[in-house]
Amino acid sequence: PEQRTIWVHLPPDYNTTTNTYPVLYVLDGDSHFQQASAAADFLAGYDRDRTPEMIVVGITNVDRGRDLTPIHPQASSSETDSATVLKTSGAGRFLRYIEGEVIPYIDSHYRAAPYRILMGHSLAGLFALYVKETKPELFPAMILVSPAINGVNDHMIGEVKSIFTSSHPHNGKLFITLGNEGPQKVDGLAVQLKQFAPDWFAWDLRKYDDENHFSVPYKSLFDGLKFIYKDWFIDFYGSADFNYQDIAKHFGVLSSEFGYTISPTEDFINNCGYTQLRARHLANAIDLFSQNVKLHPNSFNAYDSLGEAYMDAGSKTLAISNYKKSLELNPHNDNGREMLKKLGGGKK
Repeated sequence: PEQRTIWVHLPPDYNTTTNTYPVLYVLDGDSHFQQASAAADFLAGYDRDRTPEMIVVGITNVDRGRDLTPIHPQASSSETDSATVLKTSGAGRFLRYIEGEVIPYIDSHYRAAPYRILMGHSLAGLFALYVKETKPELFPAMILVSPAINGVNDHMIGEVKSIFTSSHPHNGKLFITLGNEGPQKVDGLAVQLKQFAPDWFAWDLRKYDDENHFSVPYKSLFDGLKFIYKDWFIDFYGSADFNYQDIAKHFGVLSSEFGYTISPTEDFINNCGYTQLRARHLANAIDLFSQNVKLHPNSFNAYDSLGEAYMDAGSKTLAISNYKKSLELNPHNDNGREMLKKLGGGKK
């Protein structure tokens, strides 16, 4: 047995909600964990909302070259059998560790949603491709950054078809990138994907000519997460007229796409409610805030927002009632107390 270390980054609201979160697993965690955590938090931020909030897990190595390289058995004294990869050493053993130890640990110790993303750079990108071809449903989404496909592992390009041996319960997603480096191997992979990828499998190859092999991970991770969640964002910051049913419909589509029930968070609904309030779509704002109260009956902020919507709509009695409920849940809600004074429903 070997002592191994994983690093775990939790979303900012993890300890104040009961939400579940998809998990981004980052290979070479000692190199990429920090930037991956920052990107995940940034993209999911309140006013950006390009992706869901997610747990980030950095996986480190005891011996990088050994762990990430598919090991081929010898066919003779001087050659290797490039058609076969050993499962008991190298990448095969490391995959067993991730599947049998890391993922079960995360699933049992954190509120992990049943959707996993794997990011690997260079040799770790080669390993990620090996994982996708060996266990295609273990990580529904992958970001391969300048995968180091070379030499004896060239055969993996021709084995792309193994990714599609069974239809996934949700769409597969694969985002491949390359810096200003030799494209032959990655272009060969793209040729195979164009030929064999079914309709349910979404993939893209992005080349960054202004980055080299070592600087390309930063942009790749950012763009890769946006690619995986390209249908997540709704531009609700204009004057569009929408209500809670429109939100529910959108998240129903996302649930079908990712293969598990995805619900809008309290903050998301609240943000949408204020968008409608600013646009003077008062009935929509009241609808959204009312749904938030139903979904989160112990949230003082949900009642506070609903009180504000009723106040703007001229429904003084309902505004007072909701501000009072907000203060019952949080006596330190100074905004609610001030609003009650203005409405004449609070103590002088």
